[in-house]
Amino acid sequence: MIVSIQIFLLLLVLSGVGIILFTKNIVHAAYALCLTLIGVAGVYVLLSSELLAVVQIMLYAGGVVILLAFGVMMTNRLRGEKVLSGSNNKFLGTLISISVFGGLCYIISSASFETTGGALAEDQIAQIGVSFLTDHLVAFELIAFTLLVALVGAAYLAKMAADE
Repeated sequence: MIVSIQIFLLLLVLSGVGIILFTKNIVHAAYALCLTLIGVAGVYVLLSSELLAVVQIMLYAGGVVILLAFGVMMTNRLRGEKVLSGSNNKFLGTLISISVFGGLCYIISSASFETTGGALAEDQIAQIGVSFLTDHLVAFELIAFTLLVALVGAAYLAKMAADE
């Protein structure tokens, strides 16, 4: 059963990556990126890391892809033409990709993955949430305030650009 789920997630991730590589439509590539990120979140669930899976879905698949899609759609409306991606320097890109892949394979094969033997926490997300709201409350509030200031600043800059 687990093997079939792993194969399904592999096919999900590889199909998303294949669409990203071979499509010329940037909107389709953004949605294929979302598909790939959801597949990676499924891998995190199989590795018993529910927190990373939730972060993967909420931040990356939800936030980044939606921002990318809105950016592409707004750019499309400004020019009045479709935004297509092109491929430049295919040889150099292939060479760098193969080099990075080979380096990562070497690093992973030479690493020693030893387990500590400790038991996994049953409810990671609840423990981290309690830790945020007790031990790290000041840092949590500062991050929330910083994000609020960034949001207000972005809205102000957008308004100033619209007025010009």
